[in-house]
Amino acid sequence: MIPLSIITVCKNEPFIQDTCKSICEQSYQNFEWIVIDGASDDDTLCKLSPYKYRANIFISQKDKGIYNAMNKGIWISKGEYLLFLNGGDLLYNKNTLNTVFPFLMQKNVDVFYGDSYRLFEDKNKCFVKTYPEKIDFIFFLNNTLAHQSSFIRRSLFEKFGAYREDFRIVSDKEKWLCFMKNGAIFKHLPFVCSQFQMNGISQIKSETLKQERRKMLLQYYPEDLVSETLNKLN
Repeated sequence: MIPLSIITVCKNEPFIQDTCKSICEQSYQNFEWIVIDGASDDDTLCKLSPYKYRANIFISQKDKGIYNAMNKGIWISKGEYLLFLNGGDLLYNKNTLNTVFPFLMQKNVDVFYGDSYRLFEDKNKCFVKTYPEKIDFIFFLNNTLAHQSSFIRRSLFEKFGAYREDFRIVSDKEKWLCFMKNGAIFKHLPFVCSQFQMNGISQIKSETLKQERRKMLLQYYPEDLVSETLNKLN
């Protein structure tokens, strides 16, 4: 089995070349790369063209949103672990996968989660987001992991389902909770694995985000605990 599949989802992504370059220039190349483009109608496909030689699977077709596209990638992937590095996301440096690979040989771990470098337009605000060595169910009440720095055993999706497409923003966090509730083993990678811009849809404080977050949390935590947590966030 291929040790790793990298799934890149994009649509009209101005920084897609940076993502492609980050993947193609890795010193470790024993991975499958799947590109799912949502029928971009700008110059994204032109930007992708020089890198299609490296993509094992390249699809450009309309989808029903980011999680629908990510799910497409899951079901056609062949890697033992999956990394979602979407348009605009970058691996931290050229040796990132080479550093990660020995960890993936530890067969008793379901999710490896690394740290991430968060980018802002104001460079003075950029910072490294680090995670604790051990996380539990309570951790996810008001925290989450960066999927750009997380290597997820593919069989988890086979056992517990893909990303919920009825959520537009919080489905990745819902999946972490699902995996944790069902006994998945998480292990911290003590180094930065990715960097990404803090301008994604999950960073936008909107009424939709608030509603989705509440609905999702109520499936896993008592109502009083959810209300207390959300009141602190608002």
